[in-house]
Amino acid sequence: MPVDRSRTTKVIGRARSFLFVPGDRPERFAKALSTAADVVVIDLEDAVAPARKAGAREALKALDAGDGLDRIVVRINASTTCDFEEDVEACKGVGVGAVMLAKTEGNDSLDRVVSRSGDIRIIALVESALGIERCAEIASHVAVDRIAFGSIDYQLDLGIPEDGPGLAAARSEIVLRSRLASIAAPIEGVTAAYSDGTQLMTDISVARSFGFSGKLAIHPLQIEAINHGFAPSEAEVTWAKRILAAAEEAGGEVGAVSLNGEMIDRPVLLRAERILERMEEVR
Repeated sequence: MPVDRSRTTKVIGRARSFLFVPGDRPERFAKALSTAADVVVIDLEDAVAPARKAGAREALKALDAGDGLDRIVVRINASTTCDFEEDVEACKGVGVGAVMLAKTEGNDSLDRVVSRSGDIRIIALVESALGIERCAEIASHVAVDRIAFGSIDYQLDLGIPEDGPGLAAARSEIVLRSRLASIAAPIEGVTAAYSDGTQLMTDISVARSFGFSGKLAIHPLQIEAINHGFAPSEAEVTWAKRILAAAEEAGGEVGAVSLNGEMIDRPVLLRAERILERMEEVR
């Protein structure tokens, strides 16, 4: 049964966790789908050696995901590679609703996906200086539902030795352009040290501070922390409910209400509403 593209857009927009699984390891597909990952990304790119890419495409074509198909995204090779067209054809054959385009660097590469796949949805993986420079046009493309930040490849492209302040401008640009294009907040890159829970929590906190609302994962061990870290905290939900209750008691006259010494103006009220809306989305 064909995937409902509008539902695909909704699933991608609400997702917090995106779990990669190598495309040449089909025995792991069902296991990945059995996790709490919001989206499973079958990887035909970096996780698969060149000599095994054809086999990975065959494994994808044989996929029988059943009701889980709307949770599957396929990372395809960059539009400049010899694998690109065959990757897109494999995705069309199995009927997946979305792809993650590696090394997205502008509308030309996005248009190539659309011209070969029709109405498939795209997560644009931005991981180079050129991708950041063209982030506005990428975010505005009609087929793009969300942008993901390939932070490790971006570091390599710019010669940045480690994650930190050197990536701040790129993160802010991706968040800003996503907002201006009215698409979902972007997806943070991977934490390579998958068994380091402390590092993962630090990375989630940094991503949230910039305005990201999801994160790529390379191991099932990371899923619980990501899902929890990108959901509103209990403290945020409690605060939001108190703000809305205080506004309701005042008859909705925001700007004339004080709660614990804090004036409740319209931006505060809207933030409270968005926290509770987000809580409903991820519940």
